[in-house]
Amino acid sequence: LVPYKDISTTNLSVNKDVTEENQFSQDTDSLPWFWRMEGAGGDCTSAWMGECRFLFQINWLKAKARYCWWREELRLVRHEMSWVQKWFQNQEEEWKRRVSESQDRGHKAYAERKVHLYHSYMEDAAKRLQGKRSS
Repeated sequence: LVPYKDISTTNLSVNKDVTEENQFSQDTDSLPWFWRMEGAGGDCTSAWMGECRFLFQINWLKAKARYCWWREELRLVRHEMSWVQKWFQNQEEEWKRRVSESQDRGHKAYAERKVHLYHSYMEDAAKRLQGKRSS
């Protein structure tokens, strides 16, 4: 009886990974100790162990899905960081074009102010995101 521990009420709760397919924050769930041990005498072929294996498969597949989802999110966020800078740069170029096309002094002054604004946004984004794309 050495490998057995006391069973607490937290061990007896139903794992939401099994009952609720799209539950949030599944990364904090862990299997109770009795699901992680072999059957009597190391018997891994019993029906009970088949159920354990099924539960392991569910947990493994959900963990793999979370890993793949986070990997995809990381890739998207890295691209979005680049897109932010490019969008500010595009806006700066657009307002530069408007400066060159403008005849009215007021319009030209407003457009120059926008050029400066988007240039400062682009520089600020570059400074804040420096070194964060590859980490």
